[in-house]
Amino acid sequence: MGKISSFLLKTGWVLMFVGLPLGSAVGAFPFLLAGKISEKRPGIEKDLLFFLVNIFVLTSLFSILGSRSKLFVLGVVIQLFLMLYLVLLGAGYLLSKRGFLKKLVKVFILFSVFSGIYGTFLYFGRFEARARTLFTGENGLGTVMIPAIILTLACFTHTKGKKKLLAGFSLLIVLMGLLLSFSRGAWLGAGGGLLIYAICQKKDRLRVAALIAIVVLIFFAYPPLVYRFNLIFNPSYPSNQERIYILKATWQMIKDHPITGVGMGNYPLVYPEYKLAESRIQNASFAHNIFIQIWAEGGIGTLAAFVGLVFLTLIKGARMRGIDDSFLRLVKTVSLASFAGILIHNQVDCTIYSMHIGPLFFLLAGIIFYSHKFALPQKRD
Repeated sequence: MGKISSFLLKTGWVLMFVGLPLGSAVGAFPFLLAGKISEKRPGIEKDLLFFLVNIFVLTSLFSILGSRSKLFVLGVVIQLFLMLYLVLLGAGYLLSKRGFLKKLVKVFILFSVFSGIYGTFLYFGRFEARARTLFTGENGLGTVMIPAIILTLACFTHTKGKKKLLAGFSLLIVLMGLLLSFSRGAWLGAGGGLLIYAICQKKDRLRVAALIAIVVLIFFAYPPLVYRFNLIFNPSYPSNQERIYILKATWQMIKDHPITGVGMGNYPLVYPEYKLAESRIQNASFAHNIFIQIWAEGGIGTLAAFVGLVFLTLIKGARMRGIDDSFLRLVKTVSLASFAGILIHNQVDCTIYSMHIGPLFFLLAGIIFYSHKFALPQKRD
């Protein structure tokens, strides 16, 4: 790999790990694209994941047939192409450069802490009703805090001395960012992610239990959190009702366009025609469920490719045999727990649907899928 290509790729990945915790990784893509183009032999493995990515992109492009704004569909498909080819299929680059990846992990935690502090300041300073970060809203902050919490917990476990104290402080900050986002879906996602992490990392089960105990204490010490949490199970709450109305309208949209969808990115343009009379939201931006959103916009083929991608990632993540490399085993575990947590969150939201936060989801999938190929052989006595 040439020096120019290496410089561009490293710059792109640094911007990615800086931008994601702040709510937007858009600035990373020009460098990643230029770095990939300038490679002498740009290598992408032709495997099952590559096949699913191609199907996903091609069927997304096919959705242009039933769309209102064909130019907008083309723009969205280009974004998906960049995320999938440069991030998902490009994750092996990070796994092949272990020292660089370790530094990027620290960068991600550092800027996650910044977002936690920034969001907490906005909330208690009464500048915002809910914590958010620089380039995304409350639910977006909740999404990026899911891997931040799991990753910081792993660092806390595997460090000593002053570094452990620093990791512990960082963990509390990102935890506050998550809680004060008041993103109920992100809370559920973080809980699910931590549960998976505890199942995979037996030695950390007590730490996960302690972290959950701390969360419970914070909840009872601050009643607005308890009130918000209880709303999850209240179907008569206006916000919950609206989401049900949106899902019903979206299902009708799917029945009318099951094959091609309404066009990638065209959901907000078409929704007003399907809006239920009792709904107060005139223009819904998304369906509040990532699978239903993809089906509505991209059609059944795009949905099938996405389901296949998610299923393959989860299966790969569950297979830990053959990875004796302790570092990559931990990386894969953290990635699996984070991926599952974000997936849980996006059953009631669609925060991974753009180039701002979406790369995080696909990066985790790529790390899970390719990690076993970069494991070092176990040392024998």
